[in-house]
Amino acid sequence: MMIQVSQTTKGGRTQIRIAATPKSPQTRALLAQFKKGVRTIEKKWKAHAAAAKKRAAKGRRGRRR
Repeated sequence: MMIQVSQTTKGGRTQIRIAATPKSPQTRALLAQFKKGVRTIEKKWKAHAAAAKKRAAKGRRGRRR
């Protein structure tokens, strides 16, 4: 099994591309597990950003009164 990882950073964003050969069931399972982990991290990032945006909006509303 050969796993090739390509990571680039552009504009403050990190992109990771992974290619694995051969396409065995073990390799597919490993890639599926990795993708699941990435989705979990992505959900946390989005939740954090939404909470920060909500806090900022709440702070702006309080100052107007």
